[in-house]
Amino acid sequence: MAGGSPNLFLRAGLWAALLIATGAQAASDSAPGSKAVIAAPVNVPTGVVMPAAYYGMEEAPRGEPLLRAVMLDAHNGERALVGVPALEWDEALAADAARYAADMAQSGAFRHSPRGSRAIPSGENLWMGPRRLYGYGVMVGAFLDEKKLFRIEGKLPDLSTSGRWQDVGHYTQMIWRGTRKVGCALGEGANYEYLVCRYFPAGNAFGKGPLDEEAAPVELASGGR
Repeated sequence: MAGGSPNLFLRAGLWAALLIATGAQAASDSAPGSKAVIAAPVNVPTGVVMPAAYYGMEEAPRGEPLLRAVMLDAHNGERALVGVPALEWDEALAADAARYAADMAQSGAFRHSPRGSRAIPSGENLWMGPRRLYGYGVMVGAFLDEKKLFRIEGKLPDLSTSGRWQDVGHYTQMIWRGTRKVGCALGEGANYEYLVCRYFPAGNAFGKGPLDEEAAPVELASGGR
């Protein structure tokens, strides 16, 4: 998969080798983010991310065409595995995601946008990590890793073997049958990057499972395909 292997993200050895102050974290709507904390490099202030070369790494490639390709590949590859229709990329969703990603990059506050602030009613997955150290595939790989806890026969909120549906909320939004469109964007702050993915129609509806048959979704009313 272009943009970095999700498998690398999952290996504790990679975290130890990076030796940065805070690890990547992710949040899906109504789900508190999970955070990995590891030791800071000597003589580097906590929270400061050094250039990739400092950690013996190359900067991860960036660019909107690459982001789009990696996100669609990851989402639709998994959706094909579970037998639900592929997602289309939507520029209106991506633009809305970009506005909020820029806000988080400026403020440094990693939290979900208020639903009323979204130009398009949509679901939202978030990821935060050290600037330029992780490829796009690593970011979306954090969402996909939640599959290991997913209860395929469950209904929200009983979707996770952990007992907390929030532990699989990113993954279930990715594969939600009724979702038809996705748009993602990355905001870059001084030390951290913020990935925002928006989904239309939103998934994670209580009382339903991601693979349930859904009524035909309405089309975007704001210029989306």
